[in-house]
Amino acid sequence: MINLMNNLTMVTTFLFFTNLLLNKFKDNFPQYSKTYPYLSGILHGLLGVGLMLLSVATTTGFHLDLRILAIISAVYMGGRKAGTIALFIILLARFLLLDVTNIIAVLIGIMMILLSYTLSVWLLDRKHRKSIRRWLVIVVCSTVIPCLIAYVVSPERQLSDTFLVILMYTSGGLFTYLLLTHLSRSNQSLYLLKEKASRDYLTGLYNPRAFEGIFEEKIQEAEKTQEPFSLLMLDIDHFKMINDTHGHSAGDVVLSCFGNLLHRSVRSSDYCARKGGEEFIVLLNGCDAEQAKQTAEKLRKLIEQQEFQLPNGNLLKVTASIGVATYPLTCAELLIDQADRALYRAKREGRNRIVYD
Repeated sequence: MINLMNNLTMVTTFLFFTNLLLNKFKDNFPQYSKTYPYLSGILHGLLGVGLMLLSVATTTGFHLDLRILAIISAVYMGGRKAGTIALFIILLARFLLLDVTNIIAVLIGIMMILLSYTLSVWLLDRKHRKSIRRWLVIVVCSTVIPCLIAYVVSPERQLSDTFLVILMYTSGGLFTYLLLTHLSRSNQSLYLLKEKASRDYLTGLYNPRAFEGIFEEKIQEAEKTQEPFSLLMLDIDHFKMINDTHGHSAGDVVLSCFGNLLHRSVRSSDYCARKGGEEFIVLLNGCDAEQAKQTAEKLRKLIEQQEFQLPNGNLLKVTASIGVATYPLTCAELLIDQADRALYRAKREGRNRIVYD
């Protein structure tokens, strides 16, 4: 029983630190997000191996540990791919590290592993399915059925010990579920907090500080791949007149609707930010100079045609001037300044136009 408690301690410690590690991995290497399930599967597979090394060897040749929790947790955190990788690692370690002379014990151990994997994929491999009932069904079915078979075939039938083992497995499974749920909610809260801190309060677009980080990452990526990208610098024409004529609340409405129009008009792979005041900036991924000009002109026309409803019910039309700059035609460090110069040239030349500098 002490070794089973050690198993549970290992599960708890592992899940806590693995959650930190995987979150750091996702934050620092977003370009490798597709490898997340594979990394999760390998780590949970190693957890299963560690749990087996702390297993309790019974006199009848059975090895008692919480390795099934490694598989269930892998599916819960990383999906089917992670669970499959963990399954193979644990099965391989079962034959390499533990005694295989007792065929019945080996078969029952494999049955527990396969049951936990199959039920996890069936019941947990979708986010909306992660409920405590489903989790307990997996844990109980993965332990009760093999334990009852072991009790029947074992020459030393001790019902109290069998019941105690089932209780330990179920309690460990319930505790693991509560821990994973807590970690999942903490991750979600942290994500929402980061997301809120990176957004402009009025428009919902990225704020200057967040965009600076995105731009620096894009520079590093572009210098490696030499893939073109472009910046659009936009400024709402005569915005001060809107504030002076209709009031600051009307100006805020125009800014909010303008930001929403930008967000809806670009691709999901592009980034929009409010640079400050009535200035906005858009990063167009994978766009060369010609594509950037076409996108800028499309945005200019959409803005010109859009009617903004003010708090008093009146409709207002605005225009925007747009400056365009493209990498690698302009070196990355000068790209923002180049787009800024193109914007002010557009304003000097009469506004409501695009300029590619």
